[in-house]
Amino acid sequence: MKISEKITAIRHRHVPMQKAMLLVIVSLFCTANSVYAIADKNDVAVTNEITQSAITISGLVTEGDGNPLIGVTVTVKGTTTGVMTDVDGRYSIRAAEGQTLEFKYIGFNTETRQVKKGETSINIRMVESSVDLEDVVIVGYGQQKKESVVSAINTVTSKELAVTGRSLANSIAGQIAGVIAIQPSGEPGYDDSNFWIRGVSSFAGGTSPLIVVDGVPRGSFSNIPVDEIETFTVLKDAAATAVYGAEGANGVVLVTTKRGKAQKTAISFNMEHAMKTPIRLPEILDSYRSLNLYNEAIWNDAGNPLAGWVAPFSDDVLEKYRTGVDTDLYPNTNWMDLLRDHTYTSRYTINFRGGGDKVKFFVSGAYYNEDGIYKGNPIENYDANLKYERYNLRSNIDMDITKTTKMTVDMSGFYVQQNAPRSTADRLFSAFTIFPTHLIPMVYSDGTFSDHPLNTDANAERANPYNLLNNVGYTKNWEVTVQTRVGLEQKLDFITDGLSWKGSMSFDSFTQGRIDRAKEAESYYAEGRDADGNLILKQIKAGSALANPTSSSSSGEKRIYLETSLNYNRTFAQKHAVTGLILYNQKETQYQSRSNGIEMLPYRKQSVVARGTYGFDSKYFLEASFGMTGSENFAKGHRWGFFPAVGAAWTVSQENFMKNIENTLSKLRFRVSYGRTGNDQVRIDNTDIRFPYREKVNEGASGYPLGITQGSGGGGTNNPGSGIVESDYATPLLQWEIEDKFNLGMEVGLFRGKVDMGFDYFHNERSSILIRRQTIPSASGLRVSPMQNFGKTENQGIDANIVIRHEIGDVSLSARGNFTYTKNKVTEYDEIPQVYKYQQYTGQSIGQPLLYIAEGLYTPDDFNITTDPHTKKQTYKLKEGLPVPGAVVAPGDIKYKDLNGDGVIDTYDRTYDNGFYPSSSPGIVYGFGLNAEWKGFNVGVFFQGTGNVSANLLNKAENFVPFLRGLEQQSVRTEGLDRWRFEDPYNQDVLFPRIHSTSYSHNQEWSTWWHRNASFLRLKNVEFGYTFSKKLVQKVKLDGIRLYVQGQNLYTWDSIKFWDPELRDARSGAKYPMSSSWTIGLDVTF
Repeated sequence: MKISEKITAIRHRHVPMQKAMLLVIVSLFCTANSVYAIADKNDVAVTNEITQSAITISGLVTEGDGNPLIGVTVTVKGTTTGVMTDVDGRYSIRAAEGQTLEFKYIGFNTETRQVKKGETSINIRMVESSVDLEDVVIVGYGQQKKESVVSAINTVTSKELAVTGRSLANSIAGQIAGVIAIQPSGEPGYDDSNFWIRGVSSFAGGTSPLIVVDGVPRGSFSNIPVDEIETFTVLKDAAATAVYGAEGANGVVLVTTKRGKAQKTAISFNMEHAMKTPIRLPEILDSYRSLNLYNEAIWNDAGNPLAGWVAPFSDDVLEKYRTGVDTDLYPNTNWMDLLRDHTYTSRYTINFRGGGDKVKFFVSGAYYNEDGIYKGNPIENYDANLKYERYNLRSNIDMDITKTTKMTVDMSGFYVQQNAPRSTADRLFSAFTIFPTHLIPMVYSDGTFSDHPLNTDANAERANPYNLLNNVGYTKNWEVTVQTRVGLEQKLDFITDGLSWKGSMSFDSFTQGRIDRAKEAESYYAEGRDADGNLILKQIKAGSALANPTSSSSSGEKRIYLETSLNYNRTFAQKHAVTGLILYNQKETQYQSRSNGIEMLPYRKQSVVARGTYGFDSKYFLEASFGMTGSENFAKGHRWGFFPAVGAAWTVSQENFMKNIENTLSKLRFRVSYGRTGNDQVRIDNTDIRFPYREKVNEGASGYPLGITQGSGGGGTNNPGSGIVESDYATPLLQWEIEDKFNLGMEVGLFRGKVDMGFDYFHNERSSILIRRQTIPSASGLRVSPMQNFGKTENQGIDANIVIRHEIGDVSLSARGNFTYTKNKVTEYDEIPQVYKYQQYTGQSIGQPLLYIAEGLYTPDDFNITTDPHTKKQTYKLKEGLPVPGAVVAPGDIKYKDLNGDGVIDTYDRTYDNGFYPSSSPGIVYGFGLNAEWKGFNVGVFFQGTGNVSANLLNKAENFVPFLRGLEQQSVRTEGLDRWRFEDPYNQDVLFPRIHSTSYSHNQEWSTWWHRNASFLRLKNVEFGYTFSKKLVQKVKLDGIRLYVQGQNLYTWDSIKFWDPELRDARSGAKYPMSSSWTIGLDVTF
């Protein structure tokens, strides 16, 4: 049965998804295995070609540990005579004296033995073959020997990253020198880290690196199971990235998936179960303390009268909230109770890997699921809980069609399904954090659904969080991705030795959709009780039944990629190593259901690439390369760019004068490179822009009227038409951003591999950043500032890594660490010259905050105070000589520095020179870890940290500041107790200034009072594992068993404390939280 027929049969039998996936995996495996078996049958033709002088030779064939090998091919070299070893590893063959026996077995080195006179028994011990991946480095459009690389490249394996969970993207932070990664959310399926290579170099364009998977640009690797990944390679400098032309400026990530090997079929099974716990959930004040605090805020606003003042909430009312005497009317609702203490994830993976001389294969299948933190309570027969599921399939097959022709066929895909309430996960978490505790219970005691008295929309800010979770229906999102690639490689040694041709084509398809079922609860607000004690209910929502499913949205995407190249690799006189590459590729991406027709037009690019390398005597290396990129996104005549690079390396340790110290300084190598790359992720006004060179016109705008309006009967109304207006002018000279990169690197090895270190210094200058000109005067008559490639930045820094290995008896120890430092600067912003230099953005870091300098809080000593003799209300007037702010202030409010000395606090007193770093991305990232192994046991620990980054506590502050949104629209966090108090007016060591009953803009200005150092050190990973001995597992017919326990995100040291610092200033922590986790896993190999 064909694979397609098997899949069709599965579909028609309505097999459950998990079983269907397993059947497809087995089908692919069996197909690949049968091709491999057919190919191998042609390798040995067993005949009776026997000479007159032949004798019978017999023997035993074993592997390294003495176990017999079954099915070893034994042939008489130069003949077609051959046999195979039996179940005991024994063979018997006839051969003549002087002839050679050849022993072949998949995954082992070929062995030969000449038959000596009178010899009748030959026993063979075969050695497993292996290819040291560390000797080869994946580079752009190919691979190179590690010793010949002149560029800044780092490669790690998925095993080194110790990945558990859904995505490799969340495990690279602190693991690779030069990579800066931040995880912005903990929401399942939307928690992929944002990452940058050597920081950020553009204040307007895109900053994401190019992602290439198995040689094909694919945009993301987050949905590739870690068990499918062989290596993860980061290209950082121009010598490595120039070949990618206008896509290489932000760096390139090369993900290489596993492929088959010439070995007996190996089956690997992995199973993981994890328990996750949310990190640093907001702590909310109970109703009693919140309302007490509100009384204080009202008292502050009233001028702190000491007599005749009546609090909004009396002591009797407060006592009812404290005692819980009537939770319907005086509730104390902790909405965070709707969150689970723990959630759970599961991951299962099965891999088949093997092959013969002709065909090699890797086939994999995986399943992953994760639940959200919400505690749903289904009222109808549907599940509104958050849930994420993913199914993966992959098949990589390599075939030797002839002795000089190779073919690869790769197929992969994944299916993702997400279930959620119709309110988004972030919206729900924000509601749990913000909704007041004192207003309503989750549900009234008689079972009636409660609601905010002012709620007018089921998804509005005032909606009951319990209803948002359980009573608004649910949403199912799904997406299907299929990725294919076919490649051919033809050796052309008949033209000249070392010449070959490669060609490949890939087709990727992506489809996603969403199905909604809407519902609304019939809800009420209790206004009191009647004489009988029954609740007096006011209806807020009439309610509606669960609606029929509707397809809210769907979209699709297809990508086609073609590549062809000539490759040359040859060594002359054993000292002169020469390689060359000439390559052409083109790609097309087309989207469906975009917001406008222009964006649905195909995105097309073409590239021409060339690279040449020369190495002499494994000491001196030169490389030159270029990439030419053509993009239809720019005007004719300006669509092609040329991006060259050169690099050189000197392996000093290969010099004769270093031989005397090679046991100590075993490796010393210097690298240098310089070149140009580009960034075609052009953006304007924080938006991706299609065909930016075109003139754009708005119809129906208040612009130039053209004629008169048309009446309904066909006649004109004699009124001017609404007209048109230019929203952007034609700018045909626009192009991509350009980055010139310089890199100087050093590699050091000590004590013959016991210590390896790498250091790189880089200096990058980016120009042609697309901006709107700001210095064009209004007198020019232009309605909108034109776009131009005008902006410039600089970015420089260092990255370094170290690995130390040591053995003490049976104990193997290793330590590793890496460090990245970056510092960028805006060198051209086209800003209007500022009155004060400290407000000039040019010369600052990208994203540098503009802040007031807080000098503390006002004290009574700053005021002339008058007291009303009757109410004892105090009136405050600032003393002469103190700067006058733009608001009425009192003791406890924030005092700002008068930077320009004009006696007034205004916007001219904000400064970029405020002592804080940007919050966009950290300037320092580091990681370090220790590992130990002993007789099958292993333990490892890894720390990750960031520095030179800040956060503003007021960014989308939600309910962080007490009563910022008023009493009825927010709860109060426990941090609100740490505030200035009238009874202690000189205390400056508080978190909050004088609290007010509503928003008070003076204290909410962005200032150094609210800015915090967002650096942190995290205990990222701890692992304990045990690998069972080979002798033990072979008794149960297995090749290996390993058990392990792993902890993630276990502890964090930082200055913020209120929420996880990796979220930085994202809605002041009112966002789906990060989690720590403990995972138990099992690896089994067959």
